[in-house]
Amino acid sequence: MNPLAVATIALATVATAVAQDSHSHSHSSECTAEAITSARNACDSVADVSQLKCDNEACHEALHSLVEDEVRQCYVDLGLGPVTDLDYYVLLDEFCHGDGADPADLAATGSTAATNSTSSGTGGTSVGDHDHDHNHSHDHDHSHDHDHSHDHDHSHDHDESASASASSSSASTVAQSLMALQLVAVAAAAFALYIILTHYYVFILHLPSQPSISETMYAGVDKYGGALVGEGQPDGSASNTTTHSSGLSLEDAIETAAAEETVVVDVPYSYLEDEDDPNSVVSGVSKVLLSAQLNPEAGGLMWVEQNSPQEAYKNVVAMSQMTSMLRDKDRNDCYDRGIKRAIAKFKTEKGRAPIVLDIGTGTGLLSMFAATHGAEHVYACEMFVPMAEIAEQVTAANHPGTITVFKLRSTDLKVTPDKIQDKDPNTVYHLPRRADMLVSELFDSVLLGEAVLPTIRHAMQHLLTPDAVIVPERATVFAQVIESEPVFHFNSFEVQDKTTGPKLARSDTAWQCEGGKPALPVHFQSLENDSTFLTKPTKVLSFDFTKPTTGAAKYQETIVDVVTAGKVQAVLMWWEVSFDEHNSVMYSTKPDAQNWQDHWVQVVFPLVGGIQTQVKDKLMLRAHHDDIRIWFDVESLPAKDSPKKAKRTVVSEKPPCTCGLHLICNAERISMLTDTARREAYNSAVASAVAELTKTEPLRPIACLDISDGSLGALLAASHKQVSSVTSIESKEVSARIFDQILTYNNANAEVLNSGVKGLLPEHLKDEPSSVDLLVGEPFYYSMQNLPLWQAFNFWLRRSAVDGLLHPKARVLPARARVLAQAVRFKHLHQCFGAVGNVSGYNHSWFDQFQDEYYTRNFPFPAYMYPYEQASEVVELAAMDFTQTVHTVATKSSIKVKDPAANAVIVWVEYDLDGAGKHVVATGPAVRYAKQLIRFLPPVSHAASGTASNRMVESKFCFDSLEGTIDLTFEAN
Repeated sequence: MNPLAVATIALATVATAVAQDSHSHSHSSECTAEAITSARNACDSVADVSQLKCDNEACHEALHSLVEDEVRQCYVDLGLGPVTDLDYYVLLDEFCHGDGADPADLAATGSTAATNSTSSGTGGTSVGDHDHDHNHSHDHDHSHDHDHSHDHDHSHDHDESASASASSSSASTVAQSLMALQLVAVAAAAFALYIILTHYYVFILHLPSQPSISETMYAGVDKYGGALVGEGQPDGSASNTTTHSSGLSLEDAIETAAAEETVVVDVPYSYLEDEDDPNSVVSGVSKVLLSAQLNPEAGGLMWVEQNSPQEAYKNVVAMSQMTSMLRDKDRNDCYDRGIKRAIAKFKTEKGRAPIVLDIGTGTGLLSMFAATHGAEHVYACEMFVPMAEIAEQVTAANHPGTITVFKLRSTDLKVTPDKIQDKDPNTVYHLPRRADMLVSELFDSVLLGEAVLPTIRHAMQHLLTPDAVIVPERATVFAQVIESEPVFHFNSFEVQDKTTGPKLARSDTAWQCEGGKPALPVHFQSLENDSTFLTKPTKVLSFDFTKPTTGAAKYQETIVDVVTAGKVQAVLMWWEVSFDEHNSVMYSTKPDAQNWQDHWVQVVFPLVGGIQTQVKDKLMLRAHHDDIRIWFDVESLPAKDSPKKAKRTVVSEKPPCTCGLHLICNAERISMLTDTARREAYNSAVASAVAELTKTEPLRPIACLDISDGSLGALLAASHKQVSSVTSIESKEVSARIFDQILTYNNANAEVLNSGVKGLLPEHLKDEPSSVDLLVGEPFYYSMQNLPLWQAFNFWLRRSAVDGLLHPKARVLPARARVLAQAVRFKHLHQCFGAVGNVSGYNHSWFDQFQDEYYTRNFPFPAYMYPYEQASEVVELAAMDFTQTVHTVATKSSIKVKDPAANAVIVWVEYDLDGAGKHVVATGPAVRYAKQLIRFLPPVSHAASGTASNRMVESKFCFDSLEGTIDLTFEAN
C-alpha cells in the first residue's frame, strides 16, 4: 500500500481518538496509548477503519502535542521509511479541515495520487495535480472580483452519476477520490501571505495557525486585472500569530494560484534529538517551493517542487517593478529632497538628529537618503524576506552601522518601553524608543491600495512620537469624467444586449450590474485616441497623512461642468503627493507629468448607465474611499443646481456584482467576451461546423462538449436547434454555477460540470450520447489567463484526453493554432527590468545579482499599452493541429531583425477556428483583451535605429507532450 495512504489511515484514527478524548478534557497517557493502538491497528487493516470525523480545533491541538511522533513511527514500523514533514502536515490538515472524510477513502486517494504525481517536470518532483478526475472534483472558485477580495466558494457539489458510481465499489472510490489529496499535496497549507511584489498591491490572507503550514505566493504583477488592495490588516492592527483565524483550506489555497506564480510553503517540523529525552525537541521550518506545469495526462496544472529557492527568489525580483521604481529619477529626487528638508527642519527645531522609521523599505533607498541627510539612526522594515535581505546588504554597503533592517511587517515591530518594569522578558523589542520621523513609499496606482492609511495609523499609535514628522505629508486625488468605449467594455456586458443570438446573462437585469466598480490601472495614453474628456480635471479627495484617520468610509461630492458633449462611461483618476507643507516638492501620476515609468499609472473606473450629456450640463461626481479603496459614481443634475462641496462620514460600500460574471472575469476577460468581432468569429465557426455535421448525417442528433473555462462555445452551440445536447466542463465551481444559470436563462439543453476531463465518460455527458460530434473551446482557462501559450497547449492536452469520446467524424473547434512572434523595439518598457547599478549615488550591486538573465524570463504584458516599433516580420514558431492528438513539438526559427536596436520579442497565439482560415482569432498585440508573452533581448551596444542591420534572432521552441513543459529560447547575434 502507498505510504501516504497508510499514514492517512493511522493519522485519521489517532486524530479521532485524541479529538474525542479532548472533548472530555482528559489527555491522560492511557488515552494517548489507546489512540496509538488504534492507529497501529488501522495500519494493519484498512477494512477495520470506519468513517471518522473530528473537531478542527481539538484535532489540531491534540495531534500536534501528543501523537505526531507516533504517526511518524507507524511509517517506520511498516517498513515504509520516515514520513516527510510535508506528508505529515498534508495528512493532518486534510483530515482536520476536510469534510470528515472516511480515512479509507483518503487512503485510496493517497494511493491513486502517488501514481499521478510521477509525471514530474524537469524542475523537480511533482507534488500535486491541479486537474481533476471528473467524478469527484473539489474545484472551488477563488476568482477575484476587481478589488481582489477573494470570494471563496466552499461547497462540494459532485456530479450525480459520479456519486452513484462512488457508492458502488471500493475500486470506484479509489478512482473517484483522486482530487481530495492531489490538491492537498500540492499546497500543504493555507497561505498566510499573498505577496504581489511590485509595490502595486499586497493582500494578506489569515489562516489557521500551527500545525497548518504558512504558504507564500510570489508572482509577477497583474496590475491590469482589477482594483488594488492593501498591505496591512484592513484595520491597521498588528497581526496576531497566536490566535486561530478563519482562512482557506489547503484545497482552496491552491485553487487561487495562477500558473505563473511560485508557491513557497513553510513546513514546520519537530523531532526528538534524543529519543530517550522528551525535552530534547528540535523544531523549525523547512521550505518547499512549488511551480506549475501542465499535466501531460489530461491538461490542467500540476505543481512541481523546485530545488533552488535562490532561483525562485531571483525570478520574483527580476519580474517585479522594483527596477522601474529605482530608475524613476523623478520619484527618487522627490524623496531625496523631501527627506533632506524634513531632517534639516527637525534638527533646527529640536536641536538633535531624528530617529527615522522606514516602512516597506524595498532595497533601502529611503533609509539611505535619511542616513545621508543626518538621521541619528534608521530602522527599516520589509515584509518580503528576500527583499529585506537585499536591503540589508545594500544599506550595509552604503551606510554601515546606521541602518537596521527588520524582516517584518511594521505591525509586528515593538518599541522598548520607557519603564523597565513594563518590559516583557518574552518579547523581542526592535526600536529603542519611538521614532521621530516616518518615511515610506506605500502608494500604488490607486494611492491607497498598499494600505498607507491603516499603516500610518498603526505607526502613530505604536511606533511614532506624538509630533512625528511624516514624509510625504499629503496627497490629492484628481478625476475627470470621460467617454471611452474601450474602458466601458472592460466592465460592462451591456453591449451583448444589442446583439442577436444567446445572451451572456442569467437574468433580465444583468445589464445593470455595476460589477463592484473596479479600478483598472492603465497607461491612459494608450486609450486616449478612443476617449473623450467630458469634464476638466477636478480635485475630488485629499489626504493629510500627518493627521490620525478613523478608517471609516467617506465620500466627497463635487459638481462639475460638462465641457464636451458625450456619454458618461468612466472616470479617469490620478494623484499627486506633497512632501512638505509648502508644496515645494511634489510628484504626480498625471499623464506626462513626470518621466515615463510603469510602477504608478493612471486608473480608470468604468461606469454603467451611460448618461448622455451636453455642454454646460452639470454632473455630480462622487468620490468614495475607505482605508484601501477608491471608487466613483456620477449623476446628472439639473442646470439650476449651484456648485458646492460636502464632505460626510457615511456607510459607503461598493455595490456587489449581481450578474455573477464579474466574480469570475477580470477586465481583460470581460473585454474578450464583449468583443464583437471575436464573438462573431466563434459564432460563425460554430454555425459552420453544425451545418457540416448536419449535412453529413442529417438525422443524427449532434452532441457538443466544451472543454474550456467560460462556456462560451457551449452557449453558442446550444443556440442551434440541430445540437441536441451540450455539456460544458468548468474548472471553477462558481463559474460552473453561473454559466449553468446563463445557459438556463437562454433555454439551452445543456449541463455544466465542475470537473476536469480525466475519466470523462459518455454517461457523464448531457443526455448520455454515444459520442461527441462537436468539441469546442476558446481556449480559455482562468489559472492560465496570463500565459497564452499554456492555454493553447492545455486545450490540446485536454482534447487528447477526451479523444475516446469523439465520433470519427467529429469537428474540433478551434481546428489549428500557431505560435507567432515578432521582434520589436519598445520605447520604454525594456527600461523597467535589468540591473540598475548606481541609484542616486548608492551602489545597488547586491540587488543587481537578482537581475542577471532577466531576458530569459517570460513577462506577460498587454503590449498595446506600451509604445513600440516593429523590428521584424511576424514569424511562425510552432503549429498545433487540434484535429489530431497531442504530440511533442520542437522547432527552430530565425527572425531577421530590421532594427538593430530591437530590444524584445512579442509572442502570441493565433487560432484557426475552422481549419480553413475563414475564421481566425488571435491573442496578438493588436487586441486589448489579452496579454502577450514578452521576452526581452540582451542589450546591444552601439546600435542605432534606422541603420542597416544583418542582425538575426534565433529561436528554439519545444513543447514536450510527455512532461507538459514549454521551453522557448531566443539568441540574438
